[in-house]
Amino acid sequence: MSVVGELGLSEVGAVGSDALAEILTRTVSNEPVAAYAVAEPLSWDVLQQGGWDMLGVAEEDGGAGASLRDLVELARVWGRAIVPAPLLPTLMAKRWSASARECDGPVTFSVHTRTTGALAVAPFADMPGIEVLHDVSPGGSVGRAVVGHADDYAPSLRIAEVDVLSTWSADAAREMRVVWAAEATGCAARMLDDAVAYAKDRHQFGQPIGRFQAIKHHLANAHIFAEQAETAAILASLEPERAVAASRFAFDASLRVIEIAIQVHGGLGFTWEMGLHMYLRHVGALRELAAGLPE
Repeated sequence: MSVVGELGLSEVGAVGSDALAEILTRTVSNEPVAAYAVAEPLSWDVLQQGGWDMLGVAEEDGGAGASLRDLVELARVWGRAIVPAPLLPTLMAKRWSASARECDGPVTFSVHTRTTGALAVAPFADMPGIEVLHDVSPGGSVGRAVVGHADDYAPSLRIAEVDVLSTWSADAAREMRVVWAAEATGCAARMLDDAVAYAKDRHQFGQPIGRFQAIKHHLANAHIFAEQAETAAILASLEPERAVAASRFAFDASLRVIEIAIQVHGGLGFTWEMGLHMYLRHVGALRELAAGLPE
């Protein structure tokens, strides 16, 4: 449970993150991520009708007034489940743009990445009815984009090529980088929990593998990386001048946690049915998207 006042967290962030965690638990509880990452377990209507897309909008503009620190907590909760729905892009687009706030449906935006030859790619670009925020700033406009090749590397993000490259204000780029980094730390926290649970349940030579010194050391290191990643994401939200470096650290530490968690699962960790690679791909793709933002 989130704690109000914990390193700048407000009641909006604390209550909102707890409520979002309950929704995600009801939606995908006990479901393997490989089963729902390629499906649609949570419809956009549920999120929109609940007002989740307006959480980061200022109160005077009709939103809940969540701070960037609050949104870090929301993103961490979202990252634990990696439900394939455009909540975070829409929430952030409506935070910055009045035009986006006028859209009833989801909104996304594009960045240029280093790993494709496309002009731009956007998360959830091929979702029916989604709009693209062309200018990620208070006066930015929205419109439909021509969607090209879909990148299936991270199915939970539905990334696809688009014909519009969004322009970004400095503040918007910084905040989006922080939120994506926070989402990555949520992925890492979930993977660490799963690895610990697996080490307690999996037996070899008549005892849980968690009793083996090598496994203990791996999990201890993963715990340190996870704590450092979370701290870096929070720091990035509170100190703008350190946001870029802290976000990069959060991404790298989160990936290290996930790699260790997969290793602890042994051969099963590499199977499609377990779905652990979904988190690895999700965080790797987030890091590439964040690298495409202006600094």
